Amino acid sequence: MALRQTGSRKRKAPALEAAAAGSLSMGSAAAAAADGHGPLPPKKPKRPAARRSLLHYLKGREVGARGRAGLPGFEGELRGYAVQKLPELLRERELALGTLNKVFASQWLNARQVVCGTKCNTLFVVDVQSGQITRIPLMRDRWPGSARAQPSCGIHAIQLNPSKTLLATGGENPNSLAVYQLPTLDPVCLGDRHGHKDWIFAIAWMSDTVAVSGSRDGTVALWRMDPDMFHGSIAWHNDAGLPVYAHIRPRDVETIPRASTNPSNRKVRALAFSGKNQELGAVSLDGYFHLWKARSNLSRLLSIRLPYCRENVCLTYCDELSLYAVGSQSHVSFLDLRQGHQNIRPLCSREGGTGVRSL
Repeated sequence: MALRQTGSRKRKAPALEAAAAGSLSMGSAAAAAADGHGPLPPKKPKRPAARRSLLHYLKGREVGARGRAGLPGFEGELRGYAVQKLPELLRERELALGTLNKVFASQWLNARQVVCGTKCNTLFVVDVQSGQITRIPLMRDRWPGSARAQPSCGIHAIQLNPSKTLLATGGENPNSLAVYQLPTLDPVCLGDRHGHKDWIFAIAWMSDTVAVSGSRDGTVALWRMDPDMFHGSIAWHNDAGLPVYAHIRPRDVETIPRASTNPSNRKVRALAFSGKNQELGAVSLDGYFHLWKARSNLSRLLSIRLPYCRENVCLTYCDELSLYAVGSQSHVSFLDLRQGHQNIRPLCSREGGTGVRSL
């Protein structure tokens, strides 16, 4: 027995004809658009192209663009590209400093101001756009008759704290640690009591109120600034209207151990602080790297001989890779203290013999 079909063919016919007409009209519209007749179908709006180039990155820094200067996900590429291309892309512009002697240390204060310390023991701020130079008065020791360095030794270190509210450098006596408030550069305090007996070569901030200094006398000193010194109380002035600053002493002073190879040359030349590990690294001119646990005081963890021992004058730490890098006369050496001491191939300087002076 054959199955009977239900429903009406007459009812389905109009619906089929309407669908066919609709598809025909759409096809005709598409064909007309393809032939150049009739309206074009609307296009999806395109997103603006991201400016992912080193040129736009540097231009943003040059004009002081607000917000983060980096490009998300592009920093690694920029670093690698910059190492190879920056010397060819950047143009050097000299600023006339008049009678001021050689600049030993400098730091950017903002997009147009740089603070500098010179061989002639002068601290000044230069505006890189106008060229204007403003000298900053140096702080004097409370007892001028105390051990003083030669006036020609200069200012060798300038460092800003993490929040860029304080600046640490040398005083009129380069053996003393001077701290200024930013952005006004008012004097806060001077570490001239029971501190170093020779020039300060290096400074590193552990936090916004704790700094460490390294000296040519082979010592490392930990200094703590009382927040009351710069939270509203900096406006102290004497009868002559000059600002008054506090005189402080270090919380801890540690001596670099004497090396058997060169015991008289243990000058601390550079410091680097690892906030992740709460450790302080230092290099001395006798060719050693030293590591301290840095909390309320300094506790030495190790001292190791560096593979290249001539003119180790700069040091930095990379939190991302957990590496210390040391610059010497002809190489950059890497120290990964988690895996061993010297287990990474060093980099050779392009200009061998001229020395790596900063990292």
